[in-house]
Amino acid sequence: MLSPDELIDAFAKVEEENWLLRAFLKVQEPDAVDKIVNRLHRELFAGFNCVACSNCCKTIIPVIEEKEICVISSKLGLNPEDYKKKFLVSTEEGFMINKNPCPHLGINGCSIYEYRPENCREYPFTENKKIRGRLINLVANCSVCPVVFEIFERLKKHYKVEFAEFKAEQQAFSWFDEDDDGYDDFEELEAEEEFFAEEDWAGLVKYRYQRVEQYPDDFEYQKSLGAAYVMNKEYGKAIFYLYDLHKKHPGDPDVQHSLLDALFAIGKDETAINWIVQPNILRLNNVVLDACYNSLRTKRKPRTVYDVYLELLSEGYVTFDTNQLINLLFSDNRFSVKAGDGKSHECYVSISKIPKNM
Repeated sequence: MLSPDELIDAFAKVEEENWLLRAFLKVQEPDAVDKIVNRLHRELFAGFNCVACSNCCKTIIPVIEEKEICVISSKLGLNPEDYKKKFLVSTEEGFMINKNPCPHLGINGCSIYEYRPENCREYPFTENKKIRGRLINLVANCSVCPVVFEIFERLKKHYKVEFAEFKAEQQAFSWFDEDDDGYDDFEELEAEEEFFAEEDWAGLVKYRYQRVEQYPDDFEYQKSLGAAYVMNKEYGKAIFYLYDLHKKHPGDPDVQHSLLDALFAIGKDETAINWIVQPNILRLNNVVLDACYNSLRTKRKPRTVYDVYLELLSEGYVTFDTNQLINLLFSDNRFSVKAGDGKSHECYVSISKIPKNM
């Protein structure tokens, strides 16, 4: 296995190939990728001296949670505020170690090893599940951790035939249409997928905020940032930001729906703000039943409730889920509902031959 001093030059030689491997792994069966990476993690770390390496402690700055700060500061005989002043810096992502190498790194390794932060404890994250959602970070970590570098090399051998075919396809076809900034749409979607896979909404906010700063006049980036605020439960900030967008783009349904998500999350409803253009809000009532009936009248075959639900989503802001819709349809004898196992994609609905009682 390579030493930390050899990693930078070695990674430079295989970086392009590692990014191709990442693209290849993204289309492989996720459980299979998890299984082989987890196995390689166990095999390689079993014979690796992390203390002698400590390269991650010298190059990576971890985020430390508030509860971890309390534990570490207590063990060091400091109060949390004094610990923050001495060792941490506040960032948009949270508190982080204020310098490299880590001030807790000593001659014999980590001086707070027994109560080190979770980000340090789980690094390099190759023992976790959902590996496909971590691949961007893992490629970058090939230049930091000798074990991660070796895992990628062994993955190339494991998938030797399939990866060779994949690389040949990449050379034969141009899949990427890069923008002027060198950043392509596929890479952007892949980057966001990792935030969703990890449910890292704070990271998604930061990522989208950077895109808005880079393209301040791009409305798509602006409204995607508003949606990220909602996912990160920053409801007040979301309402303020999205309402400003609504005033500039009053008829845009994406902005309206994200704004409604934030309002409902804090116990408010649509009456809490003055809409320039009123959103169409669908609730469990006769209006929705009539809409379902009129839609199904034109269909020759039964439709799944999930399909009906998707059609309603295209009509406005839906305040109910598919199970609630199933129960509503059951209550109206205009509809024939075959429930199956109760799942919306296996539950079929059609117009009943029995007329509605007047």
